[in-house]
Amino acid sequence: MKKTLLLLIIAVLQISCSNTNKTNEKWLGETKQKLMKSWGPPVRILHDDQENEILLYADQVFTKDHNDDSGIAGPSYWKYNYMYVNKEGKIYLWHNEKQKFPPQSVDSKNLAGVNSKTNR
Repeated sequence: MKKTLLLLIIAVLQISCSNTNKTNEKWLGETKQKLMKSWGPPVRILHDDQENEILLYADQVFTKDHNDDSGIAGPSYWKYNYMYVNKEGKIYLWHNEKQKFPPQSVDSKNLAGVNSKTNR
Protein backbone atom coordinates (compact mmCIF):
# COMPACT_ATOMS: atom_id res chain seq x y z
CA MET A 1 0.00 0.00 0.00
CA LYS A 2 2.79 2.42 0.91
CA LYS A 3 4.63 1.63 -2.31
CA THR A 4 1.51 2.31 -4.35
CA LEU A 5 0.95 5.64 -2.60
CA LEU A 6 4.58 6.61 -3.14
CA LEU A 7 4.39 5.74 -6.85
CA LEU A 8 1.19 7.74 -7.20
CA ILE A 9 2.78 10.80 -5.57
CA ILE A 10 5.83 10.53 -7.84
CA ALA A 11 3.63 10.25 -10.93
CA VAL A 12 1.60 13.33 -9.94
CA LEU A 13 4.78 15.34 -9.34
CA GLN A 14 6.20 14.36 -12.72
CA ILE A 15 3.02 15.30 -14.51
CA SER A 16 2.77 18.68 -12.76
CA CYS A 17 6.40 19.53 -13.56
CA SER A 18 6.02 18.56 -17.22
CA ASN A 19 2.88 20.70 -17.58
CA THR A 20 4.79 23.81 -16.44
CA ASN A 21 7.48 23.15 -19.04
CA LYS A 22 4.88 22.61 -21.78
CA THR A 23 3.17 25.86 -20.82
CA ASN A 24 6.39 27.81 -21.32
CA GLU A 25 7.44 25.82 -24.40
CA LYS A 26 4.32 26.92 -26.28
CA TRP A 27 5.51 30.54 -26.10
CA LEU A 28 8.64 29.91 -28.15
CA GLY A 29 8.29 31.80 -31.43
CA GLU A 30 5.32 33.84 -30.18
CA THR A 31 5.42 37.63 -29.90
CA LYS A 32 6.13 39.68 -26.82
CA GLN A 33 2.76 41.43 -27.26
CA LYS A 34 0.86 38.15 -27.25
CA LEU A 35 2.62 37.03 -24.06
CA MET A 36 1.94 40.35 -22.31
CA LYS A 37 -1.70 40.22 -23.37
CA SER A 38 -2.01 36.78 -21.78
CA TRP A 39 0.25 37.12 -18.70
CA GLY A 40 0.06 40.88 -18.15
CA PRO A 41 3.04 43.21 -17.81
CA PRO A 42 6.26 41.74 -16.40
CA VAL A 43 7.59 42.77 -13.00
CA ARG A 44 10.80 43.94 -14.69
CA ILE A 45 12.29 44.15 -18.15
CA LEU A 46 16.03 43.51 -18.32
CA HIS A 47 18.39 43.77 -21.29
CA ASP A 48 21.22 41.40 -22.12
CA ASP A 49 24.53 42.29 -23.79
CA GLN A 50 23.06 41.65 -27.28
CA GLU A 51 20.23 44.17 -26.68
CA ASN A 52 17.58 41.47 -26.35
CA GLU A 53 14.92 41.84 -23.68
CA ILE A 54 14.37 39.55 -20.71
CA LEU A 55 10.83 39.78 -19.37
CA LEU A 56 10.80 38.88 -15.70
CA TYR A 57 7.61 37.50 -14.17
CA ALA A 58 7.70 36.84 -10.43
CA ASP A 59 5.40 35.39 -7.80
CA GLN A 60 6.18 35.40 -4.11
CA VAL A 61 5.27 32.08 -2.53
CA PHE A 62 4.72 31.83 1.21
CA THR A 63 5.09 28.57 3.05
CA LYS A 64 3.38 28.01 6.35
CA ASP A 65 4.59 25.97 9.26
CA HIS A 66 1.96 23.30 9.87
CA ASN A 67 2.36 23.66 13.64
CA ASP A 68 1.58 27.36 13.56
CA ASP A 69 -2.11 28.33 13.38
CA SER A 70 -1.52 32.04 13.92
CA GLY A 71 -2.42 32.90 10.31
CA ILE A 72 0.92 34.61 9.81
CA ALA A 73 2.74 33.67 6.62
CA GLY A 74 5.88 31.64 7.10
CA PRO A 75 9.10 31.74 5.11
CA SER A 76 8.86 32.74 1.48
CA TYR A 77 10.65 32.37 -1.82
CA TRP A 78 10.25 33.89 -5.29
CA LYS A 79 9.18 31.85 -8.31
CA TYR A 80 10.64 33.46 -11.43
CA ASN A 81 9.80 33.03 -15.12
CA TYR A 82 12.26 34.64 -17.52
CA MET A 83 11.07 35.07 -21.09
CA TYR A 84 13.78 36.06 -23.57
CA VAL A 85 12.67 38.25 -26.47
CA ASN A 86 14.86 38.97 -29.50
CA LYS A 87 15.09 42.25 -31.42
CA GLU A 88 12.24 41.13 -33.70
CA GLY A 89 9.92 40.85 -30.69
CA LYS A 90 9.76 37.02 -30.70
CA ILE A 91 10.30 34.79 -27.68
CA TYR A 92 13.30 32.53 -28.31
CA LEU A 93 14.11 31.15 -24.85
CA TRP A 94 12.58 30.75 -21.41
CA HIS A 95 13.95 29.89 -18.01
CA ASN A 96 12.38 29.51 -14.59
CA GLU A 97 13.79 29.19 -11.10
CA LYS A 98 13.11 29.65 -7.41
CA GLN A 99 15.15 32.16 -5.42
CA LYS A 100 15.15 33.81 -2.00
CA PHE A 101 15.94 37.30 -3.34
CA PRO A 102 13.30 39.79 -4.58
CA PRO A 103 12.91 40.88 -8.24
CA GLN A 104 14.70 44.18 -7.57
CA SER A 105 17.90 42.18 -6.94
CA VAL A 106 17.88 40.33 -10.26
CA ASP A 107 20.81 41.36 -12.44
CA SER A 108 20.81 40.68 -16.18
CA LYS A 109 24.57 40.05 -16.13
CA ASN A 110 23.96 37.00 -13.94
CA LEU A 111 21.51 35.69 -16.54
CA ALA A 112 24.02 35.91 -19.40
CA GLY A 113 25.05 32.27 -18.86
CA VAL A 114 21.44 31.18 -19.21
CA ASN A 115 21.16 33.13 -22.45
CA SER A 116 24.11 31.32 -24.01
CA LYS A 117 22.89 27.84 -22.93
CA THR A 118 20.17 27.48 -25.51
CA ASN A 119 19.45 29.76 -28.41
CA ARG A 120 16.27 28.63 -30.13
